[in-house]
Amino acid sequence: MSTTVDLNIAEDFLAQVDLEQPASTTGEWGAATGLTGVSFRIALTKTGSAVGSLTGSASERSATAGRYYAVFDAATLTSDLAAYKGTTVYLIVSKSGDIDAVYFPLLVTDSRDAS
Repeated sequence: MSTTVDLNIAEDFLAQVDLEQPASTTGEWGAATGLTGVSFRIALTKTGSAVGSLTGSASERSATAGRYYAVFDAATLTSDLAAYKGTTVYLIVSKSGDIDAVYFPLLVTDSRDAS
């Protein structure tokens, strides 16, 4: 689906995704604007539930149509993912009934670890 990116639990993580949907009149794909109820979660599997409290409501960027984001703070990331360093987890985008199977792999890292 996409390449794995590092998720550094020592820093806040900005999850950001561009969503598209077909226009009802033409069927052409374009920015999915004005969606409500979009959420992000970080899970151990592509379809799993959130690890700990790693879930959040997404907001649409006012300057970029169809771009949704949420911020996961470092304290929560550390608390919920410290045991998973070196493991691939998944950022899952969802909206009940409308968004399915949209996920992005993340490799859990910690920049505070000695190299």
